[in-house]
Amino acid sequence: MNKGRRIHIDHIWPRAEGGPNENWNKRRVSMKENLTKGARMPNLKEVSDSPNPIRLAVEIDKHTVKERLKHPSNKDRGFGGLHRLQL
Repeated sequence: MNKGRRIHIDHIWPRAEGGPNENWNKRRVSMKENLTKGARMPNLKEVSDSPNPIRLAVEIDKHTVKERLKHPSNKDRGFGGLHRLQL
């Protein structure tokens, strides 16, 4: 076991932003990394940590097309935390 290092299960796509409690939306990270990330939408590296990154990317994209994200740091962001075009 890693001495002094606590492991958290992170919801890559935050539950606060509509992320599901599915295995393809979870990863193991340090407590510090999980608490630092908070409700921020994932970047591309974090999406690639998923057991099924394609499914995760598709589900995030579908969700962010039809609903606005709640957390201020996620305003106008979609898949991978990338800015969405306003049409």
